Amino acid sequence: MKTKILPILSIALILIISYFALTANGNSNNSNDKAKGKSFEEILKLAKKDNKKVLINVYADWCSWCKKMEKDTYPDSEVQKELNRNYYLYRLNGESKETIEYDGRKWTKAELTAAFGIRGFPATIFLNSNSKPITVLPGYVDAKTFASILKYIGDDLYTKMTFEEFMKGKKN
Repeated sequence: MKTKILPILSIALILIISYFALTANGNSNNSNDKAKGKSFEEILKLAKKDNKKVLINVYADWCSWCKKMEKDTYPDSEVQKELNRNYYLYRLNGESKETIEYDGRKWTKAELTAAFGIRGFPATIFLNSNSKPITVLPGYVDAKTFASILKYIGDDLYTKMTFEEFMKGKKN
């Protein structure tokens, strides 16, 4: 009797571990896993379909603050939580001559960067689910502040109060 139960328990344990591995990695609600490898145009379509905002991380290869933000800010668990909840993320090299399509025309990435008024790196562009600009955030932002900004914009609180009011309410 013991010899028949042991293989059944082993199989059950393997199935349970496999289930949790799949749900933790491949079948998660991580919208940015869904966007990996997608073009800018595909991300804009996904955002519209899923009613999510687009966050464009504008960087330059030589920019040390961009690298710091990539290393310290974006991997933060609260930042990741907010990104996955409300955004599709797209990385855009602000000096690239590669063309993308936005708002009915073709742009180089450098032209689009300039069209958004970006003069330095890093910068963050926020678009609504219809690809319309919400705001541009210039410069490096630490993880704690960035997570708050993501929540403020992601939950559309920017339409109801100032960021300062939002931050005061968070402290209460």
